[in-house]
Amino acid sequence: MTRRTSTKPFAPLLGVLIFVTSVAAAVTLDDLQKEIDAGKFDAAARQSQSYLDAHPGNRDARFLHARALAGQGHTDKAIAAYESLAADFPLRVEPANNLAVLHADQGEYDKARTWLEKALATQPAYATAHRNLGDVYTALAQLAYRKALGSDDSDKRLPLTMLDRLYYAQESVAPGSAPAPAPAKRPATPESDNKNKISDQDSRSIVQTIRAWALAWSSQDFDAYTDFYADEYDPGDGMSRAQWLSLRRARLGTPEDIHIRLEDPSITRLANGTVRVDFTQEYESPRYSDRVDKHMILVRKDAGWRILREASGKN
Repeated sequence: MTRRTSTKPFAPLLGVLIFVTSVAAAVTLDDLQKEIDAGKFDAAARQSQSYLDAHPGNRDARFLHARALAGQGHTDKAIAAYESLAADFPLRVEPANNLAVLHADQGEYDKARTWLEKALATQPAYATAHRNLGDVYTALAQLAYRKALGSDDSDKRLPLTMLDRLYYAQESVAPGSAPAPAPAKRPATPESDNKNKISDQDSRSIVQTIRAWALAWSSQDFDAYTDFYADEYDPGDGMSRAQWLSLRRARLGTPEDIHIRLEDPSITRLANGTVRVDFTQEYESPRYSDRVDKHMILVRKDAGWRILREASGKN
């Protein structure tokens, strides 16, 4: 006699597996993004985990899952998820930006600065992301300034912006699968008119840099202030860099309520990738105040724009 083995006990389990798989397959990245955009972080966390179960290691789903965790208030888990993404995709600005926001929310400003510098060292593909990174750095500098003034902001959160989407997601296509967009045509202009033109993105980055420099000076944060100067910075007057650093450390270390404001910055492109920034600088302290015209020569480095030379006057 042939013995028949019944499969009926396994039918419910098989049905559950098919159901779970179909649910995971039914969730799309667009669905996850809509949940994030709507602020439905609980649903986004569940659905993104289901999506990752069906698509292990998917970059976009990992980013959205980390964002959902952050939205739920699971900061440690979100940080771990973003750190993993940053390690796997070191040229992406979004994980580093969001790590800076999360660390700043916890009062870990040195870590926030480190992640911000890593983000600024990349090449942002979208102006929105670039502007947001500049806002993060400026906000951190402003906090340092408020702390220097003795303002009690211990219970206040920095007004930083968490990025909700991976900006390259819409460009993640295989080479050749979609035609490259044709470059926009521009009216012909004389070469002399174009050689000094500054892109809007560069202009924003340069202005953000000098404003953050002024805030670091106002806060008397020696490390942040001197970080804006290139290694080859020339102090002038025959002074060595070591002598200049010693002098600046002594002056910034003197307790005093100071504030520096910049007005009307204008930018001109020079040779060898450098730019000149002209502006009016207003300095205020209890003992002294002045208002001078000033200019700086800056160069782009891996960590952002850095100062090569500075002087007062229009020369």
